[in-house]
Amino acid sequence: MKKILALMPIIALLAPSVVPRVLATPSECRDAVDRYNSALDDVSDTLRRYSRCVSGSRGHDDCSSEFRRLKNAQDDFESAVSAYGSECD
Repeated sequence: MKKILALMPIIALLAPSVVPRVLATPSECRDAVDRYNSALDDVSDTLRRYSRCVSGSRGHDDCSSEFRRLKNAQDDFESAVSAYGSECD
């Protein structure tokens, strides 16, 4: 677990560059593309917040609220990926 926590800042910095943005394609899937890109931004932002909390906790904050936000952002991302797959393929 300590190794994972130590890697969180690195993951947070790399996350935006690892997951490519989807560019607008045919008009029938534009909403799905927008939803995907928004979810991607949310995951990146919440991952950075969670990483900052874990890094600065020093044993005083369990960062559960930040992790909950990250989990919610991931759930939204999964939904956006599913919508993109069904509306744009």
